[in-house]
Parts: sequence; C-alpha cells; structure tokens
Amino acid sequence: MTLEPGHHSFREITTQAASWQGALDAVGRQRSALEALLDAHRDREHLYIGCGSTHYLALFAAPYTQALTGRPCRAAPSSEVTWQTGTLLAPGARPLVVALSRSGETSETIMAVNRLRERGCEALTISCYDDTDLSRASSLTVAIPEGREESFAQTRSFAGMLIASQAVAALAAGDTGLLADLARLPGLAERLIARAAPLDERIGQDEAIKRITYLGSGPLYGLASEATVKMKEMSLSLAEPYHFMEFRHGPMSLVDREHLVVALLSEGMREYELGVFDDLRQRGARLVVVGNRLGDLPGEFEAVLDLEADLPERACPVLYLPFVQLLAYYRAIGRGLDPDRPRNVVMAIRLDGAHQQS
Repeated sequence: MTLEPGHHSFREITTQAASWQGALDAVGRQRSALEALLDAHRDREHLYIGCGSTHYLALFAAPYTQALTGRPCRAAPSSEVTWQTGTLLAPGARPLVVALSRSGETSETIMAVNRLRERGCEALTISCYDDTDLSRASSLTVAIPEGREESFAQTRSFAGMLIASQAVAALAAGDTGLLADLARLPGLAERLIARAAPLDERIGQDEAIKRITYLGSGPLYGLASEATVKMKEMSLSLAEPYHFMEFRHGPMSLVDREHLVVALLSEGMREYELGVFDDLRQRGARLVVVGNRLGDLPGEFEAVLDLEADLPERACPVLYLPFVQLLAYYRAIGRGLDPDRPRNVVMAIRLDGAHQQS
C-alpha cells in the first residue's frame, strides 16, 4: 500500500499522548533505581548530552533540572564531549552523564559516554530503545517504546523523552507534586492538537512567509531550537531560534511582513517578552503566540494558541510541541515535500572513523 507523503509524521504527532504516558510509565518502572542513582550523584554536576534534536532536548533539560533541583546542570553536544573534553570539564570532574538518544545507536553519543566512563563517570540514558550500544554503556536506561517512529524527523520521541527528563528531575528534587501534575498531561493532548491543527494548516501553507524565528526564554529556548530544526528538516525553510531579549540585539533588522515570529511565551518573564512583541509589531512582523493563560493578551496577532492547562508552568513545556511540530508538517505538505523523509536526513548517524556510514 502506498501512503501519502507525511502519513507517519502526522500520525506520530497527533497520537503523541501515548509517548507522554509511556515516558511516565517508564520512569515509574525504574523509580527505585533512578532514585538510587540520583542520590549517589546528588553533589555532582549533571551533564546532558545529545545530537541534533536530542542536543536541543539537553538545552531544555539542563536548565529545567537545575532550576527545579538546585543541582548544577549543563548541556553539550555529544561530539564536543568526545573531542573537546577539556573545554567542558575540569581535570578530575566526574559528572553524572544524562545521555539523550532516540535510537540509542548514535555514534557520537556512544563515544561520549565511553569517553566519560574512562574518567569514572556513570551515565543515565533516556531513549526509545533499551537493547542498544548506548544502553550497554550506561548504568541505567529509561526506555520509551511508545516513542518509536517511522518518520526520520523526531516528534513523538522528542516529546516522550522530554517528559521523561522532567520526571527524572522531579525524582531528583523529591517533588511528588510535579509527578502528579505530569500525570495529567496525556489527558490534555487530544483537545490541544485539535485546536492547534487548523491554525498550523493556515499559517504553514502561507508562502508569503519567507523567514521564521522561534523565541523562548529559559528552558523554552531549547524547545525554540527544536522547533527550528523541525521546520528546517521537514520544509527546507529558513528558521532560527533566539532567546526573547536577545532578538533585539541585531536580528531585529531582519523583521518585515515576510517574517513570521513564533513566540513560546513563558509566565515568569511575560512582562519583558510582551515588550519584545511591541518592537516586533512596529517593524511589521507577523506574530504567533503559544502559551498558557493568555486570556488578557494585548494586541493583534497572526494566531494565538492558549494551552488552556490548569497546571503550573513547570509542568507545561511538552504542550508547546504539537503546535510547532504541526506547523513544520503543514509547511512541508504545502511545499510538496515529504516530512517523513527529509532531504539528507537519516534516522541515526553512525560513524565509520571520521565519516558517516552510507
């Protein structure tokens, strides 16, 4: 049977609640082992590593976990850990490594974990698979089979691993309230996706848009970065991520009516983020806002998606993902591309020496 282009991507995005639940179940099954590992490293830095989308997940998970737990946390690309170890770690440093990988077979992440094991580090892997070279190099693996995908671009896998990283942070903090809040998320997905899809279809297929910027503050910057790579992979569009306040420092010169700005609005910095909106409007940007509790949002926008979640901000990050994933999907479909098989993209990069395996 011949499937329509993007069939897998659309299904994986719109059914990702199963991955959210699978992540919570996977952490629950490993709870005792996770608590023991986290307790043994409570006085050490956590180093989050990944490649591509999972590096952007690390850019979310490290500041999120540090803010929640007070433990020092950093994110780095796996390749930098392997070949630039001395620029990241002081002599004798032995952080807990949190390795993020959809497949568990990405060469750079396996190499990074093995390099750090030689220093005496332990590793926790968050993945969609558990019988992998990465899991065998790690002390413990949280595997989310519900996150596995047919499409090359990560969507439901990224979402599941994000929730797993939040749940692990909650365990490190001893925060049972956050675990309870995370448990409510899968029940919110279907209605949220149904409200996001028509907005995404309308905006995504508008070829008057030539450039796209995603804005996010704090941990949401990692999600803005992931949204950018989804747009690039699926639709071959020009897209960039920025911290909200940084966008004023030069990139504002690009703004005109051909420029779409997708803002992942926070609650903690909202006053300052809304100030950036005023500058963008004055320069003609087309503004899309995604955030929670937006009933009093001032001004005119291309579109507004209120997450409508009766949850604290720290529980809500995954709710931003369906909108940005569907926006990339619909832009790809509008351009006659297949988001399931982005150009020049593979499921997992494996190296043969310095070169990618063909």
